[in-house]
Amino acid sequence: MGPVLTTNARVMCVHGGQVTLAPRQGAVTAAGAPVLRETDLIGAPIVGCAQPPTVSSKPCTTVVAVLPGGSAPTVSVGGLPAHVASLSGITDGVPPGTVMVVSPGQTTVVA
Repeated sequence: MGPVLTTNARVMCVHGGQVTLAPRQGAVTAAGAPVLRETDLIGAPIVGCAQPPTVSSKPCTTVVAVLPGGSAPTVSVGGLPAHVASLSGITDGVPPGTVMVVSPGQTTVVA
């Protein structure tokens, strides 16, 4: 599956906006940073999206969904699957944008 994501990860929208990572747990860490798990990215703010606001477009401001394949079915944190580097998702941009992992934040723990 790939490296487990931590709060040190870089997750960005397709237009260059940075997803603000805020885990809902802090007990499980990898390389000193909390591990991200399912539900941690839903609703996460996006800062700096370069999509211009027009009559037919809007910048990405929030992650609205995470697509299947972005979590490790065999690694759980507090009862929820951990996110991994293959994560991708959808934003609230118009047209909808995507988010992708640029860096997992650590490479020691692999699911």
